[in-house]
Amino acid sequence: MTNAENALSRLLDEAAVRDTVARFADAATRGDIDRFRATWATDAEWTIGERVHAVGVDDIVSTYQKLREGRDFFVQFAVQGPIEISGDEATTSIICHEAARGPGETYYRNHCVTADRLRRSEDGWVFTSRSFQYLWLDTSAFTGDAFKLPAGF
Repeated sequence: MTNAENALSRLLDEAAVRDTVARFADAATRGDIDRFRATWATDAEWTIGERVHAVGVDDIVSTYQKLREGRDFFVQFAVQGPIEISGDEATTSIICHEAARGPGETYYRNHCVTADRLRRSEDGWVFTSRSFQYLWLDTSAFTGDAFKLPAGF
């Protein structure tokens, strides 16, 4: 391949990795289980700080459903960090802010950094490992109204 073809290939791979990160944040925010599942390899591993560790896509999805259950809302903002690609594997790091309320009077806000490994699949890039490390965590009450997204939004 020429230098231009190599550069184009790398840019396309980087865009696909960014898309996987964006689809994860969107699916997590919307509570879309099928779209969430589609971002993971079948043999993936997911860690959140010291409290969550799930192995395999079924365990990951089940864990996500438990974490999401009863929430008035959940939102994740993801800021893409550097991407390193080596053949069919990639690593990246994301800076995240998350906020949630519920069930009941429980509150959750954090800033964290991820350490992500992905691999190319038939359906695009998928996470093989995703680890969230808290930088700041706040579980104190906050005010505001929560709104459900309209169907199909």
